Amino acid sequence: MSSNSLRRKSTHYMNAILVTGLALFLLGLIGISYLSFKQEETRLKERIRISAFLNDDAKTGDVELLQRKLESEPMVKSTEFISKERAAEIVREKFEEDISDFLGEYNPLPASVEIYLQADMVNADTIRVFREKLETYPEVNFTKVDEQLVSSVTTGFRTAGYVMAGLCILFVVISVLIIDKTIRLSMYSNRFIIRSMQLVGATRRFITGPYVKRSVVNGILAAVLALVVLGAAVWFIHHKYGYWDMQDKMLTSGFGILALILTGIGILITWWSTRRAVHKYVRMKLDDLY
Repeated sequence: MSSNSLRRKSTHYMNAILVTGLALFLLGLIGISYLSFKQEETRLKERIRISAFLNDDAKTGDVELLQRKLESEPMVKSTEFISKERAAEIVREKFEEDISDFLGEYNPLPASVEIYLQADMVNADTIRVFREKLETYPEVNFTKVDEQLVSSVTTGFRTAGYVMAGLCILFVVISVLIIDKTIRLSMYSNRFIIRSMQLVGATRRFITGPYVKRSVVNGILAAVLALVVLGAAVWFIHHKYGYWDMQDKMLTSGFGILALILTGIGILITWWSTRRAVHKYVRMKLDDLY
């Protein structure tokens, strides 16, 4: 094989790797956007709280026991005790008014236990059932939650989730088509080599084998290229803006799963497209090759 042929062949392989890597990179951006969306959803939902207002005669020991019971619930992420004095401070900070100016030493604000739920448990039905359970405790007078906020957050993120899922599917289809078209164009330059091998008696499996192996290697290289660029982008954004919480297990495991998905897509699509293209030229008549 001449040096020009080798150079052209190397160029085709390099183009296939770069285009496949670009397609995987774009797909990875959608994946990272989805992970960011899920993290923001978790952050917002975990800020929603249920306020359990306590009876004035509730003892400190009973309140501490109540907190331990609540924190042992699988759906509860954390709790926070707000004393009557702290409640007055919150009112002063929020409304810039001191109730002692009107009521003197009397503080009508009740103490409360603020309950923060796990993000996946924040929905109207679960919160309603949990509030009913809370109100059975003798220390609890009544409970309160911003039901409109819960409803709007749940509905909004559900709708946004459907949109993100649709975009992911669309980008997967586009990426597959781009990779498939690139590989088919690359294999087009090898059509006469495939026919020559066939004329000297090579079987379809013998002809297909080297191209498929090379395509798998190209798919891995393309995935590595895409992941390196994505990793650099994530590192830059994290250290520049502190956007992602890299201690979040859901996020780090999500990045790992995304890397496996991109690698799998790179290998699977390049293997399938190459195999299909080789078989096409093996079956094609000689006159149709021109």
